[in-house]
Amino acid sequence: MRGFGAVCISLLLSAVPATASDQNLKEEVGKIGSAYERYFSNKDPAGITSLYTKNYMRVTEEGVVDNTRYYENAFKAGVSRLEVKTTEVQSLSEGMALVTGESRVTGNSETGAPIDFTVVWTALDVREDGQWKIRMLTSVPKPPPQPQQAAK
Repeated sequence: MRGFGAVCISLLLSAVPATASDQNLKEEVGKIGSAYERYFSNKDPAGITSLYTKNYMRVTEEGVVDNTRYYENAFKAGVSRLEVKTTEVQSLSEGMALVTGESRVTGNSETGAPIDFTVVWTALDVREDGQWKIRMLTSVPKPPPQPQQAAK
């Protein structure tokens, strides 16, 4: 019985660092989202792209795109604000994490019409030269909610 108690305590103690580690990972990876928002607010496509690895892959509804050019075009179209919400971070290895979330994009078109849409995204983040970077980001517009069908 004493051995069982020791095993239980050992398991509980070993679970605490994992939870702290998970929280630390979420905070570290979350810094990318904060920097993304900052560069976005400054309309700095090159700054945004600096958050990616050297050989990144950026996937949108248009396919694989050049990230800097993608944001240059977005800013020309009138987007000006980004709100990043990370919903889940999963550690895949010591230097790799799978991250999911939603982002709200707002601004005004050339005609003054409001721009307001949400995208859902998934990122593969990796450590590169000691810093977390985006290796691959896939984002697509979030579809509008489907109307409820009346019960028959």
